[in-house]
Amino acid sequence: MNCLFLQVFCAFFSGAMQALSISNNFFTFGSPFLALFCLVPIYIALWNCQSYKEASLLLLIQTLTVHVISSFWLANYHGFAVFTLGASAFGTALEGALCGIVMGALPTHQSKTFIMEENGGKHKFAIFFRMIWFAGSWVFWEWIKSTGFLGYPWGTISMAVYKWKVFTQIASITGTWGITFLWALFNALMAEFIRFYINLSSYQDKETIKADIKQATIFVGVLFAITSIYGIYNVVLPRTPIKYLNTVIVQQNADPWEAGDKYSVPVSMRLTEEKINEFNDNGFECDLVLWSEGALNGIFPRDISHYENWPEDESLSAFIARMETPFIIGSSTLIDRKERKYSNSAIFYDAFGSYSGFYSKIHLVPFAENIPFMDFAPMKWFMTDVVKMYGTYTPGFQYVLFKIPIKENKFLLSPLNMQESNSTIIELDKTGRADSLQTINYITSPIENPNKNAVFSTPICFEDAFPDVCRQLYKRGSEVFMNITNDSWSKKASAEYQHFIIASYLSIEYRTTLVRCTNSGYSVVVDPVGRVIYDLPVFTEASMACRVPIYERNYTIYASLGDWFAYLLFFIMFIQIILTVNIIPFKNIRIKK
Repeated sequence: MNCLFLQVFCAFFSGAMQALSISNNFFTFGSPFLALFCLVPIYIALWNCQSYKEASLLLLIQTLTVHVISSFWLANYHGFAVFTLGASAFGTALEGALCGIVMGALPTHQSKTFIMEENGGKHKFAIFFRMIWFAGSWVFWEWIKSTGFLGYPWGTISMAVYKWKVFTQIASITGTWGITFLWALFNALMAEFIRFYINLSSYQDKETIKADIKQATIFVGVLFAITSIYGIYNVVLPRTPIKYLNTVIVQQNADPWEAGDKYSVPVSMRLTEEKINEFNDNGFECDLVLWSEGALNGIFPRDISHYENWPEDESLSAFIARMETPFIIGSSTLIDRKERKYSNSAIFYDAFGSYSGFYSKIHLVPFAENIPFMDFAPMKWFMTDVVKMYGTYTPGFQYVLFKIPIKENKFLLSPLNMQESNSTIIELDKTGRADSLQTINYITSPIENPNKNAVFSTPICFEDAFPDVCRQLYKRGSEVFMNITNDSWSKKASAEYQHFIIASYLSIEYRTTLVRCTNSGYSVVVDPVGRVIYDLPVFTEASMACRVPIYERNYTIYASLGDWFAYLLFFIMFIQIILTVNIIPFKNIRIKK
């Protein structure tokens, strides 16, 4: 394995396997089984690196391969293929190369002396340390690529594990980082078995090394067993909704950039009315209608009057008023008139057809919705004259919640005041007459029954993949996530399913319901275990009437502490580096020759 060409091949093969384990034309929802082995080649290659440069090169190749094979559909982004796919591939490869330096830190500190001592059975926990280092490093890589302004949480190991719900439940504790850690650890164990048989002839104390591998196997087995027990408990645990929000989800199957709202609005109106009538026929009233991101081409509030008069047969505002139901519709808003800055927004209409506010997307798609340094003349020239991208959005700055009444619960009584205290005094005046105001305050309550209303948030498009937005919305009181998305431009089913899989972890992380309304798919309702309870086929003009369950809000560990597990792993890795440098004599800390 000292041949660089063979190491490069391992990196490429590992990347191809990982890409195949993610949602694709062969495995619609990914292959968790294949993901258990996809990192074995890169593990073996990394632990035979002779320099940081080699480690960096291997991760560059592996990460670039995953990105290009799994996210090839980025080339369909409205003629900007060279920029969207090319720039994202370059950025991913660069991040991978930098993370390769981190991953290679421990391997390249191993001297020949240390390796010979390990082969002689001297360093008892060397295998364990290697496995922990690799698994932690892989979490570090996926955390780097998934967070911050340039975050792109596609192509991750956790995406491949979606189908095995027993193991994904740990996301409520660790986020997706716990899933990545487990799978990377198993890959490392499999690679250690292979390394053992490859290097069998060089071992002076085979029994000790066998015992070390056995202990590592038990450790991994225990972690998987604990995760399984926790997962089974959550999968079979009965969960009773405290209320339902009757929601119509519209998937008009039209790319707003190509068709415009002259096509999508009439289609969406027809699909909406069909499902509201379906609710009525079944004895229910509709509480909310969702239209996808970009369903309207107008800019609010400038174009309010336009939609009060268009379409001509029945305007949008008149239609909403006739449906007597609040609407959430994707459009754009002008948030800075002086600077002419626009945002990608979720527009809110009340049940009387009046524009009532909006939420603006906070986490924009880098190099698509928001171009860094666009005010810098050379960048502006490059984007407008070379790439032909003329405008960008401005990120929103407010976390917005929407609160609407639930029609079937409008007659629910409010909690009585008598429940607020274990004692009270009901007094009469000197004539024996009751104080009517006191009586009213006692038998009624100013406190509104929370089950009369639903509070929801609307993360837009790939915001549903970012805890930095969704965690803030949840902490502010969101009872259910109502995501609106436009993925129609991708033209590929794998892109639709990949986005859904990433978003689906929200439901587990916060033990809440996730609703996704997309213009081409995958439109779904997901329960707090990550199971689909309603869905529509991708690239199909359709809508659905959903009784969206809302559950009592109980803070999970992840909702409370965020990425604590990832930070803990990074701290352990730091300690490993310190121990490695101290344990191995300084004269032996050199790159292997």
